[in-house]
This record gives sequence, C-alpha cells and structure tokens, in this order.
Amino acid sequence: MQLEVVPGLVPSVLATLAPGESVYGEHGIMLYKDTPVTVGRKTVHAGGLLQGVERVSVGGMPFFLTEFTGPGHVAFSRDGVGEVRVVELSQNEVLDVREGSILCASASVGYGMFHVHGTHRPGRMIGFWMDRLTGPGSVALHGYGNVLSMALHPRETVTLDAGALLYKSGSAEVKTMNLPFGGGLLGHLESLEVLEVTGPGKLAFQSVDPGLPHD
Repeated sequence: MQLEVVPGLVPSVLATLAPGESVYGEHGIMLYKDTPVTVGRKTVHAGGLLQGVERVSVGGMPFFLTEFTGPGHVAFSRDGVGEVRVVELSQNEVLDVREGSILCASASVGYGMFHVHGTHRPGRMIGFWMDRLTGPGSVALHGYGNVLSMALHPRETVTLDAGALLYKSGSAEVKTMNLPFGGGLLGHLESLEVLEVTGPGKLAFQSVDPGLPHD
C-alpha cells in the first residue's frame, strides 16, 4: 500500500491499494474511489458495542469504521484547512490520536480508543476521545491549521491549549487541568482549561482548534 499526500488549502491523502490490500478510516470522510475498490464495515473488537455507544453519547462522534479493499485508489479528506501527516508505525509502536483526526490507516494497524476526562467544571472542557493505534503500518492524519511536532524527554512536560493536541506516543501521558487566573474563588472560576502532556515520547499539535467556530 502507498499513501500520497495531496497538498493544498484543503489537503487529502490518496491510497493506492494492490489486490487484497485494505485501509480503514472513520465513516464519511472518503473523497472518491476507483470502482473496483470494495467498501465494508470494519469490525472493531477493542471496547465493543458499549464503548461505541458511550463515545457517540459523550463525544458525539460517529463511531464505526469503514474498510476499503483494493485493487485501486481511494482518497480521503477532512474537509478542512490544514496539513496531512503520514506516520509510519513500527511493530507494537503505539500512537494516540485526537478524535476526528484519522484519515486512514493500513489494515495491519490495530485500533482501540479511550476517553480523556475533562475538568468537570462549567464550560466546554468535558473531555475527549483518543484513537489508540498500534503498529506495524502506516497512518494518515489531518491537523487543522499548521502542525508542529516535538520529542519529549522522560518526565518533560508541556502545556497545550485544550484543542491543540493532534497525537502523542502511547508512552506519553495526557491529562486535563485548570490554570487559575489568580487567587480566591473568582480566580478559580476564570481559570484556563489546558492539557498537560508528559514524556517520554513524540508529540504533535495543531494551531487551529477544530472544536471552535471559525470565520
């Protein structure tokens, strides 16, 4: 299988599949495909039906995955301004990806998911889902705006805007927290909701929060 990034204001990724080769992605993001490419629903064993229902009810995300099998070409797009990154995963390498970011992954990539709890205070920070991908294989991701990346040393920590996280290594930890603007009750009520990511591992973040409206 070959993944080719098609750049532009709204980028896409083109997958070239040999006979019998497959890729999967979230339902509803296919841009186009060749007629011989077949389409089916991918069976996800991790989490099961109950976790899928929870994801829809808590995160509002369509849960099931669609699988495409060659021969032929199939293209995927997130219908948003940004960058597409292709990540190669080695055997048993784990990558945690922010919900709504996967374009496609090769069939050899294992899939799971988990929920990052929010700060449980008034506002939009109620938590979010992450897709857990396990290699080997190739993964294409869409980041909104510009995508920046770094490597974190053990116990090194970086603080991100709540909507900035794109992906992290499975070895890195993420948690939500509040940064109070000052002391007292008023300072805590006006606190800034952020994410704290601690290494070791790689980290990528996006300059545009896809959860906020933009003109």
